[in-house]
Amino acid sequence: MGTPRFDPTHSLEFNLDRGSVKLSGSLERVLLPADALAALLRGADVETRRDFARRLGTEAGRRVAERLDAGASSEAVVEHLGGEVALMGLGSLGVERWGRALVVTVTGSPLRAEGDELLTGLVEGALQRAFGRNTAVVTLGRDDALVRLLVVSSDTAERVRGWLAEGTSFGDVLARLNGSAPS
Repeated sequence: MGTPRFDPTHSLEFNLDRGSVKLSGSLERVLLPADALAALLRGADVETRRDFARRLGTEAGRRVAERLDAGASSEAVVEHLGGEVALMGLGSLGVERWGRALVVTVTGSPLRAEGDELLTGLVEGALQRAFGRNTAVVTLGRDDALVRLLVVSSDTAERVRGWLAEGTSFGDVLARLNGSAPS
């Protein structure tokens, strides 16, 4: 039997009599303006923002894990996690392979650059919950519409953050990780 495709049919339930919104298999939701969420995140301390993002990701990862077998392909995981991110209204998720490096992309986030930290924590939480592995996610860079998030180990994340702080381009960071440039 093949891996099921992500099917958003009946994923959102609007109960106008009760004034509630639910995502299938989850607690009630709240729809709110993206700029209000961005303002709230700006006002929160780093640990609160990180916890919030990882909690969103953990829940998304749980829903993905419930639908997929442990041996699901990375394409299936990206499709299902991308569906979860889209249902949250946070953009369209994709993946890029740069040699051995895995880069998650998100386009069209209504939070723009202000939401990169949220997306980073969300992807970390989702991968941890879906696969039971601790990973670190580092924002490699962004343009107007797309942010690139590198999935690495915690040790590698610290090296990557150091390189980025020195002004190393994301392409050079990826080349270093793949062993084709001096570190």
